[in-house]
This record gives sequence, structure tokens and C-alpha cells, in this order.
Amino acid sequence: MKRLRLLVLILPLLITGCRASEPAAAATTTPAAPKAHMNMLQLMRAFPFPHSNVLFDAQTRDPIGPEKKQSMVYSVYRWQDSDTYAGWEGVENSALALAEMAPLLLTPRKCANGLPAPVDQTDWKNAVEGLISAGAAAHQAALTKNLDEMLTVSETVVNSCSACHDKYRDVDLEGGTRCQAKAAKK
Repeated sequence: MKRLRLLVLILPLLITGCRASEPAAAATTTPAAPKAHMNMLQLMRAFPFPHSNVLFDAQTRDPIGPEKKQSMVYSVYRWQDSDTYAGWEGVENSALALAEMAPLLLTPRKCANGLPAPVDQTDWKNAVEGLISAGAAAHQAALTKNLDEMLTVSETVVNSCSACHDKYRDVDLEGGTRCQAKAAKK
């Protein structure tokens, strides 16, 4: 009789425990693909533009020097006029932000003109890899807290941006359409 009572008490727990583990197994399925919430122009203005400008600013202005209130690193990381994220830590964070956000450039999204961004193009993917590498190199330079190192790495950042801009963004200047590769010159 005692065994029957014990079984009656334990059986519901065993059944409930088995059911509770079923959703956990379903959680191992592949997550949904990321969804773009911004067009390419909005993404560029939100992430790489301000963070690359912090890096470029650190070529000539020491972010912990007396002029820090006028530097990009101070304005991007200002938190109610405190120095919480300013200084070289802000430069380091901007470099890492470039590397970290670069894969977002591979998420299918529209350009500001409504055309699909060329995220599946090999040269686009290579440019994204270049931005990741440039962000990592800029982070290493920022760790030195040396303006000359920042000047040197800035060319790497510019080249990584130009790999995409020259072909897909600056075509507007030549009568082309953004997000469509510039036609080869004949």
C-alpha cells in the first residue's frame, strides 16, 4: 500500500518533468535569420560613421588631453557630461564597434533608394571582412594610446571603407545609382 501511495505521488511529477523537457529540445532548432530594421544609409549613419570619426579624430587629438570636450570621442560617448566612456577607452570601444557591427552589413536590407543592398556580392563580403580587420587593427592601435599609431591605422580604416564606397556608394557622384555596382569603364 505504501508503494502504491508513493507511486501515486511520484507519477505526476515524472509526467510533468517529461513534459517540461520537451520545449527545451525544441529550443535547439536553428534561430530565425536576422531581420533588418534599418536601411543601409541608416545603418551606416548609426554605427560606422560616428565610430570611424572617433578613430580619425584620435589621429590629431589626444582624447584625454585638455581639448577632449571638442573631440569626437567625447561627443560620441558623452553621458550627461561625465567622462564615463570618454578618453582612450572610448577610442578602443569605437574600434571594437566597427569590427562588431560589420557583420550587420551582410544582413539583407534595402538601400535608402529602395534597391536591395548587394550583400551577396563577393566584393561586398570581402569589404565587410576588411572592416572587421580594420576595427581589430584600430583597437590594437588604441591600446597603445599613441596618436602616431592612430594615424597609421587610419589608412587601414579608410581603405576598408573605400573598398565598398568606391563601387557602391560614390557612384551617385558619377550619375550612377547607389547600391548598384558602377559599370566598368569602356
